[in-house]
Amino acid sequence: MCVGLVILALALINFALVIARNLTASLRDRWATKPALRALVVLGSGGHTAEMLALLDALDARKYAPRVYVVANTDDKSEAKALAFERRVRGGGATTTTGVDVHRVRRSREVGQSWMTSAASTASACVDAVRVIHRTKPDIILCNGPGTCVPIVIAGMVSRAMGSATPAMVFVESACRARALSLTGKIFYHFRLVDVVCVAWERMVEAYPRAVFVGRAM
Repeated sequence: MCVGLVILALALINFALVIARNLTASLRDRWATKPALRALVVLGSGGHTAEMLALLDALDARKYAPRVYVVANTDDKSEAKALAFERRVRGGGATTTTGVDVHRVRRSREVGQSWMTSAASTASACVDAVRVIHRTKPDIILCNGPGTCVPIVIAGMVSRAMGSATPAMVFVESACRARALSLTGKIFYHFRLVDVVCVAWERMVEAYPRAVFVGRAM
């Protein structure tokens, strides 16, 4: 009986160590030699999508390719904007968007939804997010604020913990946040759910020392 408990304890400790190693392993060296990174880009309604597409414009499109997009299932505009962006970047007509992956996930919380019921909807959104991460296996996840990115980042962490996919996770705070992080930003920053939190204003680094100042690229 005691031997069995010891074996079980050792197995659990070993499993915990594997998870800890996967979560804390540096991704910088791993991706440094890759010519391009498969990017999963989370889009959100309103200004979030515009800011994210502006950010992609500022990046080297060849370095972050192919791009996979994630939108909320009730967002009827972001997918069209993503496809228009791909047509422009690729320099062609409608056929240039052939093969562009756009995945829809349930919203974790609608505007005005009570916190009590949002727990169940967040759980459903996390299930969708795990499926997306499993199917696409991104090298990097880029998000900038919408609640949709919370379950995606959680799914990315689970994937890294299990070793099935190892995406680097980057959160870029909206440029309109000049003094304090958004609720999503605070969750990611304080709970260390992402690898990097980027801010647009230098004064933000004073309030959040682990944030990275990138300027107003958007």
